[in-house]
Amino acid sequence: MRVDTFPSFEFSAIGIGAMPLSWDVAHDDAVAVLTHAFDVGLTLVDTADIYSPSAETVGHNERIVGDAVRAWAGERQKIFVLTKNGLRRNGEDWWRDNSPEWMLRAAEHSNEALGLTPDCIAVHRINRDQSLVDCIEGMVAIRDRGLTRSIGLSNVTQAEFDVAWEVSEGSIVVVENEYSPRFRTERSIIDSCAERGVLYLPWSPLGGGDEAARLGELYPAFADVAQHHGVSAQAVALAWLRALGSTVVPVPGFRRLATLNDALTSLSVHLTSDEMATLNASPQGPGSVYPD
Repeated sequence: MRVDTFPSFEFSAIGIGAMPLSWDVAHDDAVAVLTHAFDVGLTLVDTADIYSPSAETVGHNERIVGDAVRAWAGERQKIFVLTKNGLRRNGEDWWRDNSPEWMLRAAEHSNEALGLTPDCIAVHRINRDQSLVDCIEGMVAIRDRGLTRSIGLSNVTQAEFDVAWEVSEGSIVVVENEYSPRFRTERSIIDSCAERGVLYLPWSPLGGGDEAARLGELYPAFADVAQHHGVSAQAVALAWLRALGSTVVPVPGFRRLATLNDALTSLSVHLTSDEMATLNASPQGPGSVYPD
C-alpha cells in the first residue's frame, strides 16, 4: 500500500505494535520477534517513548525497536519506524505535555533511544489545556530540524485532525486511533484519512489485554465469520479493519511468533459485502470514550 502523504514507501497490510515487547520478554527474544516480522514482509513498526516498565526506563521499547532494525539483514529504508511523544511520567504519575519545548526534548531523546531518525513522530495524547496550534507548529519545526521524516497524530477527534491538517499545511502522514470490535468511535476519521491519503493505524485492533484472546467469545459475529473462512476470529477482525478504508493498517501487538503467524493469516481473508455489513452492525464493547 502507498499513501499520498508518503508516496515513496510501500506499507504492509498490517503493522507491528511493539509495546508488548517491553513487558516480560527478554531483549533478545523481542528483537527476534521483530526481525522475523520484518522477514515476512511487515514494514511498519509502532513504538513510543513511554512504552517502558518504569519511569526510569523511558525509551525502553524504542531501544528494542532500534536494535531490531539494526539486527535485521534487510535495508533500513524498507522499515517505517513510528514513535510517539507527548506523555510524561514520574513514578506512577502520568501527564500530557504537548508544549513545543517538551516535544522537542522528547524527539531528541527518541532519536537517541532508537539510534536512528524515526520515519514519523506522532503526538501521543492531546493535552486539551494546551494549544493544539502551538503543538503542531512545534512538530513541524521538529521535522524541519531533521529529527523525524514526517509527523502524525494519535488519539484525536475529527475536529483536532482537521485543525492539525490545516496548521501543518496538509503534511500529517499518520493518524493512530483506537478502533476494534470493542471500540468504534470517530469512524469519520477513517474516511478523512482515505480522502487525504493519510495512513490510519487502529491501535489495540483486537481489543487489547485479555480481550484479544477472547475476541471470538466476546464478539460472536467475528467467530461466526471466522468459522466460515477457517481462520481465527482475530484474523477476521484484522481483515475487517483493513476493509474499512483504503489507508487502514492495523497494528496488533506480538510477543510470540505464533501470534504473529496467526495475524498473517488475515491477509488471505477477503470478506464479502454481506459479511462486512454483519460485522459493522454487530454490538461493540464498552471501549474508551473520545476525547479522553
